[in-house]
Amino acid sequence: MTFFKTKDSVVTGLLGGLVGTLFMDITNAVIYKAGGTEKLYGHLAGQFFVSPLRTNQRKNYVLGELLHFSVGSVFGLPTMYMLKKTGKDHYLSKGLVTSMLTWGLLYTGGQKIGLFKKLRFTKTHYSAAFNNVIYGLVSAKTMVSLADPTMFHDKKQSVNITINTSQNRDDIKLLQYQPSDDPTKTYMVNLQN
Repeated sequence: MTFFKTKDSVVTGLLGGLVGTLFMDITNAVIYKAGGTEKLYGHLAGQFFVSPLRTNQRKNYVLGELLHFSVGSVFGLPTMYMLKKTGKDHYLSKGLVTSMLTWGLLYTGGQKIGLFKKLRFTKTHYSAAFNNVIYGLVSAKTMVSLADPTMFHDKKQSVNITINTSQNRDDIKLLQYQPSDDPTKTYMVNLQN
């Protein structure tokens, strides 16, 4: 249940990305505490500002977290765009697809071109993939929950037409069907007497 609904797709995408990033960081912290990954995302993102050795300092870690949350929020926009254009059916699958693309672009691509230090352990890469799955699922769910339903493309648009027949039936003219530019649009005619 949500307290408000928004019709602004940018705000919805940013908020969904922010909430997805929060849950992504929570799972990353739990896995880090259990020894299942080498670094927290604050450490990785902090490397954009300082050397990898200095990211353990609180001030640099916080700077990295701010960057991580900012990037996570912005990367909610592609998910929102996809949901807006294709509809909210199967929204978890759509969120998963966009998050895996994000993971490939930022995490894997970032290491390949040297944006941050390459991570050594395979378990760290599995952890990052899992965290991005969480990001995609949570951000998509958040967007669908926050967004006004009219924001999403509806494949089955219908128009109801009501004709009052109690006045004079001779005045009713039947119109020939005209094909619509939108083949998914259906028309319902209700005759009231």
